[in-house]
Amino acid sequence: MALRPAKTSDIPAIVELAIKSVSRDPLPVTPDPERMAAMAASLIGNPAHFAWVGETDGKVTACVGAQVGPGFWFRGLQASVLVYFAETPGQGGLLIVKLARWVKSRSGIKLAVFETEPDTDPRLDRLLVRLGFGRKTNNWGYVRQP
Repeated sequence: MALRPAKTSDIPAIVELAIKSVSRDPLPVTPDPERMAAMAASLIGNPAHFAWVGETDGKVTACVGAQVGPGFWFRGLQASVLVYFAETPGQGGLLIVKLARWVKSRSGIKLAVFETEPDTDPRLDRLLVRLGFGRKTNNWGYVRQP
């Protein structure tokens, strides 16, 4: 098991993991693999953003990606986690630790948002709290029906 920054050659595997992630509790919208690949490509190799993967036996089995941009209602930057998924037990938590350290190492990031699903494993909630993600909120989403 190894963790490393994502490479462009990882994009097909990241897209596959992202599709699995959004298919667990599907919204009535169709995932767009091309859009996912383009977003991954915009994050990978760009030091302003975070894109890491976990490998097991040479295969990408986990990923986390965060996009950073200007805060809307505050001065500073916001990091928003766009994708998080792990097939190998333990890798997801290790990637979240990497993400938290990365966020804390960038003084310009004033807010980091990590949205979880209602059925999230409580161990992930506890890990996020231990890492400093101490403000839990409720998010509501409008999804246009087909």
